[in-house]
Amino acid sequence: MSHADLTVLINTMDEQQVESLLELFANEELTVSRPPRTGLVMLTVKDCFETDFHLGEVLVTEARVVFRGCEGYGMIPGEAPRRALARAAADAVLRCSEPTGIQKDLRAFLEREEAIRETRLAEEAALVAATKVNFDLMPGA
Repeated sequence: MSHADLTVLINTMDEQQVESLLELFANEELTVSRPPRTGLVMLTVKDCFETDFHLGEVLVTEARVVFRGCEGYGMIPGEAPRRALARAAADAVLRCSEPTGIQKDLRAFLEREEAIRETRLAEEAALVAATKVNFDLMPGA
């Protein structure tokens, strides 16, 4: 799972699942090296001519967590300190090269959540597809 995928997944979990994710780390030696704090970052996008366009500033929450010498970083849009901590902790655990039991549990948890997310997205796509309209053109138009 890429870093971007991990951020999207944690950002789309409901609050209860974020708390369940944090409970996974309850018995692990995690050190919060930078507590969650909010800030503003410039959102830059490319326009249709491949030119950078600064859309504006976006509120984010970031945190840093250390697990067995591996630092993890989490940045989540909006004011979401628990999500930023969960993101940073998951990043630290997944970055650790030393195999641990928590890595297996974390990967299993993330795979379950990804399956739930994909099911939800498929249901939403089916609802949108039901509203699709086909327009027939009049002959000669």
